[in-house]
Amino acid sequence: MSVYKKLETLFSQYQNQAKQKTDQYPLVTHDEQWPSPCEMSETLANGQIQWQAVEQNPKAGMDNLSKALEVDFPEEIGEFYGNYYADNITVSSPWGQLVLLQAWSDTDYDQLQQNITGHVLMKQKLKHDETVFIALTQEDDLLVTVENCTGFVWLEYVGKRPHQKIAESINEFLAHVEADFSA
Repeated sequence: MSVYKKLETLFSQYQNQAKQKTDQYPLVTHDEQWPSPCEMSETLANGQIQWQAVEQNPKAGMDNLSKALEVDFPEEIGEFYGNYYADNITVSSPWGQLVLLQAWSDTDYDQLQQNITGHVLMKQKLKHDETVFIALTQEDDLLVTVENCTGFVWLEYVGKRPHQKIAESINEFLAHVEADFSA
């Protein structure tokens, strides 16, 4: 199954879990300055809005960032970040609870690319192989990253070299996670 299809399944599971537990789609704090095609309804009384993942059209890619940084990114990175707009979702995994990062909107996608740029430049300055983050762990400074030169998925402390390989690819990594909506 492709990264696209696995994300589609995770978003569907996450949204279904939210509806089962709360009788509504997942909620996010509404911010008029940060609109998203994911927003589904009027703002609720508590300042939150329901959301659902929506496909990006056209699909975003990492080509411009790759050219600007003169770095080749694994194709799966583009698939991971460039197919959907969504809020970050929580998943359970053999490595603990994780938060899969996603772009909320075009503006957020631009900011995500800026953050990836900063991360890649830091790795280059440290003379480490470049990585791109795709998820957060329960530890503040521990990331799930993808190594650009191999596509392998790693656990990596910020500013350090990856230390534990957890999958051969994003596709394999996603096969080991399950949506985990906690109301």
